[in-house]
Amino acid sequence: MDSDARRRNLIRDLSRTWVLQRLRQIDLSAVPAWIGSEVATASRYQHSLNVGELSLMVSGGDEDERLLLTAAAVLHDVGVGPFPHLSDQAMREILGFTHEGAVEFAFENSPFKDWEVLEDYGLSLVEVASIVEGKHRLSRFLHGFPDLDNADNIYRFIISMPGRSLGEPSYHPFEIASSMSLDDEQLKLPRNLRERWMKDFERTYSYLWNDRLNMIGWTMLGRALRLLMEKLTSKFFRLTNKEAYHLIRLKIPRLAEGLERREFKIILDRKYAELKGEARKLSDTANIGEIERMLCDESRLEEWSIGLTVDQPILGENPDHWRVYLVSYKGDDKPKSLLEDILSDSVPFSPQSE
Repeated sequence: MDSDARRRNLIRDLSRTWVLQRLRQIDLSAVPAWIGSEVATASRYQHSLNVGELSLMVSGGDEDERLLLTAAAVLHDVGVGPFPHLSDQAMREILGFTHEGAVEFAFENSPFKDWEVLEDYGLSLVEVASIVEGKHRLSRFLHGFPDLDNADNIYRFIISMPGRSLGEPSYHPFEIASSMSLDDEQLKLPRNLRERWMKDFERTYSYLWNDRLNMIGWTMLGRALRLLMEKLTSKFFRLTNKEAYHLIRLKIPRLAEGLERREFKIILDRKYAELKGEARKLSDTANIGEIERMLCDESRLEEWSIGLTVDQPILGENPDHWRVYLVSYKGDDKPKSLLEDILSDSVPFSPQSE
């Protein structure tokens, strides 16, 4: 059997495993379309298989390297929890790692012997996991800017948007994958292709950060996970999106109902070049829950009724500002002035620098 046929068979066999099948119920968008606004409707399963297909277009290397890369490409998302990226903070606090480091965890918690597929092809789960985690010489194919993962991620987000509201992609992932070689230490991407990919990357993430319903969903799902943190176990991170949302609805019904009825509103949306003074603590996601509790206590609001997002949007190769969102139930603005006091020493982000 030739190398390409063997790798295609590997993709087929991995696609049937529980760790991959679970991703059918995990959306490409962190905030699913059924909670947020018009976002990508593709699943992480579709995305993972397509990243695997892209790996077949990478040239160079020997047969073992090519097979190893394909396995890592297909499996790069099996460690994600429900609401990918959103659940990473909880995963880090409870398990000690985020989804990139959760490949072995995913296989260990499969109800089936999924690891046998890798063994059948002479592959080591530990080595595959090290590629996904960024600790292997082949990690550059999944941890680049761009790489096989985000080459498909951005393209698939755009083409699976309802009504193609972001228009058409400016590139095809095959262009990026076929520019890669296992024999090169660095990606040699044609300038025009990189510019086209960057254009789509920027407009995709700009859309996500500026879409109010998406950011309300992101903020309040994040709040829900922080409220449930002490009750979450490792099993939570093997749930699908809808299973996790069912748990949120069961434990924090008012928050879930507010999301479903679109009763949450953004009451503060600010950009800062630098967080200074008391606001510096906002730069550590581990402190967000504490700030939310303070805002609730001082405003005499129920703990489920507000949520806070503080992050650095990656709209280019390096983030250049902080974005702060404060969301409250029915737009109650009592916490707004309290947060503004915390942010008072911070440096606003100048629109001229955008």
